[in-house]
Amino acid sequence: MAVVLTILMFSLAGIPPLAGFFAKYFVFMAAIKAGLYALSVIGVLASVVGAYYYLRIVKLMWFDASVTTIGRVPGALKLVYSLSGLFVVGYVLFGGRIGLAAESAAKALF
Repeated sequence: MAVVLTILMFSLAGIPPLAGFFAKYFVFMAAIKAGLYALSVIGVLASVVGAYYYLRIVKLMWFDASVTTIGRVPGALKLVYSLSGLFVVGYVLFGGRIGLAAESAAKALF
């Protein structure tokens, strides 16, 4: 459970090559291409602040002493954890195809 949560926190923090990094990258690049430089700088600074909080959770999970013990995780919850982790890590392999599909869908709207 801690491994999957660590992967998800790294993704939310925008650590490459996880899915969260690409999401932030595309948003910031779109803002820069639109000429919204101040908004891009504010977004990057907010991402750095957010990364501190996400990585603090990882530090608490792995390096701090446990206050209580956690029981076994039910099977259905293990499936959800596994699928979430696989999606975030698997985006590295299939992100290009997903991005192309999203781009073609967006062009159809405009």
